[in-house]
Amino acid sequence: MCTENVILEVSHLKKNFGNHEVLKDIDFKVHTGDVVSVIGASGSGKSTMLRCINLLETSTGGSILYHGEDITNPKIDAPSYRAKVGMVFQNFNLFNNMTVLENCMVGQIKVAKKSKAQAREKALQFLQKVGMSAYVNAKPRQLSGGQKQRVAIARALAMDPEILLFDEPTSALDPQMVGEVLEVMTTLAGEGLTMIVVTHEMAFARDISSHVIFMAEGCIREEGTPKQIFEEPKEAETREFLARFRNV
Repeated sequence: MCTENVILEVSHLKKNFGNHEVLKDIDFKVHTGDVVSVIGASGSGKSTMLRCINLLETSTGGSILYHGEDITNPKIDAPSYRAKVGMVFQNFNLFNNMTVLENCMVGQIKVAKKSKAQAREKALQFLQKVGMSAYVNAKPRQLSGGQKQRVAIARALAMDPEILLFDEPTSALDPQMVGEVLEVMTTLAGEGLTMIVVTHEMAFARDISSHVIFMAEGCIREEGTPKQIFEEPKEAETREFLARFRNV
């Protein structure tokens, strides 16, 4: 990982649903410019961890420090925090009654308190960046899955996030649409955007990440550089998981 400032520090994070312990003592740090890929089997706690970081789930224990401030404190202004630690969901979460442009403006106006003119300019900038400027007046139902996800990425970027969280952003897409979304994400990584990506796309995790976390049964079993995890994994559990993806 790079040696620049720590933006996010997760320490002893735990999450229970009733008696079921979904996250057990999670620890890791995210530095400026990191692309952290989180891999592991379904049900290993990856998405729950991301939802705790974004305050969509309330953690049971531990701390999540954003620039040294514990955002698990109930007094935290969650919408303002989420503007800086944005999230892209696997099912897009677009507003179906709004156009593409309106989807990318609404958060800027309501949360960031930008004028409509400012929000429109920023929305158009990022819709162009993700290749969706021709669809500004379309409604989500008129778009393919890949197009919806690119709009969702543009919407998140328009909030000027410091970190972007991706929760399996390609898992709801047809195979032919996966590439167009990964291409946008690869560009963002190359431009230095700090990202945490929960993904089943092993080639992305191997080729684009600066750091890889392997989770199993609510724990971080192993973490390191892509080379360490994909070529020299220490844990048998990691090797067994990666054996399913030998062709990446």
